Amino acid sequence: LASCLLQVMGLASQVQPPPCAEEVVKQQELASQANAGQRQVGPRSGAPGRPWCTKCVRSLNTCICSALPIGAPLDTRSLIVLLIHPKEVQRSLGTAPLLQLCLRNMILKVGDRFPEPDEDPDFHEQLRDGGRRCFLVCPGPGAEELRPPAPQPPSTPGCGEACWSMLRHRLSSTRAASASTDPPRTLIFIDGRWRQAKSMVNRSTWLREELPRVVLCPTEQSGYVFRKQPAEGCLSTLEAVAEALLALEGQRGPALKAALLAPFRRMVEVQCGFIPEVQDKNERLVEIGQRRLQRAAGPGDPDDETEKTLRPFSVEVAHQLADAALAPSGKEDLAPTCSPDPVHCIVRWGERGVVDREVIVVQIARTPVETAKRRAREMSAGKSRGNRFWVLTPDKVPKGALYEASAASL
Repeated sequence: LASCLLQVMGLASQVQPPPCAEEVVKQQELASQANAGQRQVGPRSGAPGRPWCTKCVRSLNTCICSALPIGAPLDTRSLIVLLIHPKEVQRSLGTAPLLQLCLRNMILKVGDRFPEPDEDPDFHEQLRDGGRRCFLVCPGPGAEELRPPAPQPPSTPGCGEACWSMLRHRLSSTRAASASTDPPRTLIFIDGRWRQAKSMVNRSTWLREELPRVVLCPTEQSGYVFRKQPAEGCLSTLEAVAEALLALEGQRGPALKAALLAPFRRMVEVQCGFIPEVQDKNERLVEIGQRRLQRAAGPGDPDDETEKTLRPFSVEVAHQLADAALAPSGKEDLAPTCSPDPVHCIVRWGERGVVDREVIVVQIARTPVETAKRRAREMSAGKSRGNRFWVLTPDKVPKGALYEASAASL
């Protein structure tokens, strides 16, 4: 009996006691400091003995400090506010830690909902300090489009040390002033998975109903090679902040964007070195964006079968194509008393983007609406929702729609 008792006591001594009250309080203090923006949010330090960089809080073999801009953190007129989902905080490849290293005028909040004005009035007063207007960076009805003031030069990879020297000099020489005369803004970004971000916006009445929205018009596709984006124009949080500063910071915009993207691209490059046979998961979206820019620049290539030569649509074009389609049958010589059928368009959705989704006109003809609808139902057979066809009159086709070169056939 004594020996059994000793064995039980020995096993009990091996069981680790629960954390003491001081440890619990310490963990709560760390969480509150993160919400107040007092702690570096990012990956945790490594195991004892593993060499780590104390600045970027990464192991030395993945350190990105060499790509950080000189003089960081940099000043900006715009106030950047990040609401980060709690599950996103400890992601080792998140971009919020890079933004903390690069930008000074920035506030970071950790939580799954944004505090309402009556819950944290001091925080909301800080958001509007200096007469700033607050905007939520999120697509929605009536969202203002943020576009760069002028066409930008090619992105920085491969530009050489001379190019970097020019960009760094431009940052330092224009740090104190900005060419933009608009009042400074507070931009609120939601950092998390796409489903998490949607839920975080819906949980805050102030964000969802009272705050005006802005939407970015990206000048390039995401460089997150190993993380798949859901649609064309979707960016990481750092890339979205870089595009916003490009549009709002005047002459400093291009240099600020380059300064932010340099450590991000370095992080992606280092990570890709650990992935065997890495492939760009967003390559298809890059091709879609390039074709969109080509269509905006001018007519497409007639021999491009993949694009079917998409061209800008207009009401005048619809009537011209419909009348031209009647010519071979001799119906162009209709008597004045004969009323021709109205023009109808069969349309479908194009590629989805952040700003909008294209509408593609696939067929145009003068025909009764019943005939056009029957044809649309036949074309939709076996297709899932979102890939089906429907009928519109030319004046109801949304602005910015495109039509296929072979559309005048029904």
